[in-house]
Order: sequence, then structure tokens, then C-alpha cells
Amino acid sequence: MRFIFVRHGKTHFNEINLTQGWCDSPLSKVGIRQVESISKQLEQYQIDKAYTSPLGRAVQTANIILSKKEVEPIYEERFKEVNFGILEGISTELVRKLNIESPNWLENLDMDYRPYEGEDIHDVILKHHEALQEIIENCNDNETVLIVGHGCSLYGFLKSLFFKEQFLEFPNNATAIIVDYSNGNFKLEQILNPIIYKVSEYFIQIKSEISCNG
Repeated sequence: MRFIFVRHGKTHFNEINLTQGWCDSPLSKVGIRQVESISKQLEQYQIDKAYTSPLGRAVQTANIILSKKEVEPIYEERFKEVNFGILEGISTELVRKLNIESPNWLENLDMDYRPYEGEDIHDVILKHHEALQEIIENCNDNETVLIVGHGCSLYGFLKSLFFKEQFLEFPNNATAIIVDYSNGNFKLEQILNPIIYKVSEYFIQIKSEISCNG
């Protein structure tokens, strides 16, 4: 069985650095281009089933990836981002000054927003594990499953799966992490990042291609 975990594309809140957990904003123009790029790279995979967080930015990402596939995404509440409580929609810089997260939370996963009416990341990771186990039980060994989620929750979940002794970078927007699952073990296959060009770079590339083909 193969899993393709994808973080949603860049959103308007991402671009202006606002805290975004359960609150939502749509993909920006850059975010759409990111997802279109990763979708192109994923064309080589036969996606048999797809699950997504019900938050709009994740659904939008899933729909772009599946636009040429005969698969409809299933909404899974347990794949939502960490709830940041009353700090939702506030500047990430201001939230950072509250020192809620451990300076090295990427290593120890010390992130607890419960004092602010939010969630502890470990509770979110547990929900991801429960959802994934149900998916495994309902899929065949030869199927490929797409799961679209969010930055903090997806990072914490994947780190808890098999990266405890490995370095795992926080996933960029629209990053795809491809994982093989066999006999109860998870193994990293590949990490794909979106490739987008600025307009000037795009025309330079096109001109180069024309010259090479001429």
C-alpha cells in the first residue's frame, strides 16, 4: 500500500502571516500554481482513494490534484489542522512572542494551545493515527491513497510514524510525501516539492527550449 501525504497549497493567510488552524482562507494564486505543479508530478501515480481535511484550503488542493482522476475525495474531520483557539487569525509574529511552542518543537513536538481554548498537537496526532488505521483496514494492499492535510498536524503525525530517529523538514506548501506501507511498517519513498517559475524565469525557460528544439 502506498500513501501520498500532501500539505495544502499556500493560502492568503500564509502570505500575510496570520495564524491558521481551524479558521480558513482560500489558496492564493501562488498556492494554486504550487498545487498544479505537484499535481503534474503525481500524474505517474494511480490514485485509488483520496481523503482530505474538510477545511476549504485542503479540499481545494485535493480537487486540483484529482481533477484528472476518477476519484472523489472523502472528507475526514480527523485530518484537520491543530486548533489554535482564540489565537486563530492573529499575526504569527505576535503568537510566537507568547512562547506557547517550545523553541525546538520540531524535535520534541511540544505544542499545546489548550490554555488558549485550542488543542495539544499530541491529541491531533492521535486522531490522525486513528483515521489512518481505519483507512488501512478498508483498503487493499496494492492501492495508493492520497491524504491532504496541514502543516503542523501532518508534520507531527509523520514524525510520529517513522521519523523519530530521522531528520524531517517541515513540509512546504503543496509538498508531497510518498510513503510505502507493508506488514505494519512505514517507509519513506520520496518527497516531492512544487516547482514554479516567476514570469521572467518562465519566458527564459521557454526561449531556451525553443532554441534547443530549433
